[in-house]
Order: sequence, then structure tokens, then C-alpha cells
Amino acid sequence: MTTMENPTIDVSGTTFAAARELVADGTSDEIDANDNGHESRDRPTAPFTTAVVAKGKSYLAYLFLGVCSSVLYLPPAADNTSILFENLRGGKEGEDEATHNFEVVPMALELCYHKPLRAVDFQWATTTFIGKNRVTNDSNGNATADEDEFNKRLQVQIEKFNELYRDVKVGDRYLLQYIPYGGISLFLNGECLGTVGQIGGRHESNDVTDNDDNDGEQALELRSIYEQQQLAKTIYSIWFGEYAFSESMKNELLTPLHPPVEVPPEMMNTQGSGEAVEGQDDGEKHEE
Repeated sequence: MTTMENPTIDVSGTTFAAARELVADGTSDEIDANDNGHESRDRPTAPFTTAVVAKGKSYLAYLFLGVCSSVLYLPPAADNTSILFENLRGGKEGEDEATHNFEVVPMALELCYHKPLRAVDFQWATTTFIGKNRVTNDSNGNATADEDEFNKRLQVQIEKFNELYRDVKVGDRYLLQYIPYGGISLFLNGECLGTVGQIGGRHESNDVTDNDDNDGEQALELRSIYEQQQLAKTIYSIWFGEYAFSESMKNELLTPLHPPVEVPPEMMNTQGSGEAVEGQDDGEKHEE
């Protein structure tokens, strides 16, 4: 797709798109300023696209050597704190979907690396910081059987996500996107490595497996949009949790850009306009 007339922002010498179009069917591209997107507040069906804009940026360095530059993308009217999932609530399997309303907000985090890193480094960080931030329903050892099953489903998806990482070299970019109902996808230099957290009977990655094998895994798939958002919150907690990978990076990404990215009027009519979509139950150094 073509880029906007004012398509980029600078993060300490690294260029990022000012706006992007997220696609739930396993692709991601910069937003076309002439693409009006979708306006439905109903559950999206694939392929589903939504517009997001740069909301926060960060440059991370360690001992004066650059580690990565990053940009947080959210719907135009969304607050940066949407990435914290503070309004997530409700949602037990089997309850009336209409009884649980919560914000459903698409989001993405893009990171450009200034040093080579191994897949095992990302896997270690994911395991370590999710472990520090994760609050299970069994905090007192008294989880119900349903809560135990939910925690098992969540853990399976986290492990699947951790398997997606690849080695990166200088200049490589990871993009972590979440589209409600579509799942959590990880891209490397524009290529989708896989998607986890899709709800009920859909494949969690691009791999095609035997139907017999798939049937055995369905019991461990997510069962509602609430469970999917819990997974998204858990994965993004690596950078935005109480125990974040870098507190300074977290604070910078949560600080709104000033002035904010200018948004073409037609983008405000897309699914990702920032209106709340009613969910249904189912040593560091930083520079500007």
C-alpha cells in the first residue's frame, strides 16, 4: 500500500511510519491515506484491517550503545495507556456475552534493533518478564477447576508465541500486533512469523497441521475475547508491565507524542478510530 503524505517520524535517527494499517489475516502494511477501512462495531471477519498511528516513541541504549528504537501504535483517538489493558474485566466461559463490555483496541509495537540478538535472548526475556508480571487466578492456591484450565490455555499460547522468535541483525525490525478477535501476531521485517491466541478452533500460527492433531489441541485454545485480551496483556507486559524490560523505555512509550501525529479525516472513520468497541465474552540511557 502507498504511504501517507506525511508518512514518517524519527526516533534518534531511525525512521518509522507515522501510521500503519494492521491486517488480521497475517499481513501488515503502512496505511494508505485513501483507504477508508471499516466502520463496523461488530466482530470483525478476516481479512480485517484497521488503522493505527504512532502514539509514543523510545530510544534504548545500554552503556552508551544503542539497543533498539521503538514506536507504539494505537487508534487515533486512543490514549497511550490503552496498552496497559486497565479496563479489562469480566468474561467467564459460558456466561451471556452481552453481560461483559470492555474496550477492544487494536495495537502494535515496532522495534528496530541496533545490535544483533539471538532468538534465545528474546525467549529468555519473554519467559523472565512474563513470569515476573503474570498474576494468575490462583494467587492463593485456591483456583477453581475452570480457572486452572484457563491458566493452562494461557500458558500454551505463551509457549507457542515464544517459539516464533528468530535471530536478528542490526537494522532488523520486529512488529508485535494485536487485533481483537484476530489474535497476536509477530512480524520480522514485514514477514508474519505466526499468530497466537485465535479464538476457538482456528490455527494459532501459519503452520498447517493434520486435522486429527488439531482436534487434540482444541481443548487448549482460547475460548473468548476476554481470554484473548488476557493473553495480549500478558505478552505486552514484557515492555509495559509493572516489571518491564526497561522502565525508561516503558515511560517514554507511554508519553504521548507532542505534537501528536496528524491524522487524515478519512482515517477517523476506520474500525480503529479509537472508539471503544464493545467486547463480548467469548544502566540505561534514553534520548529523544
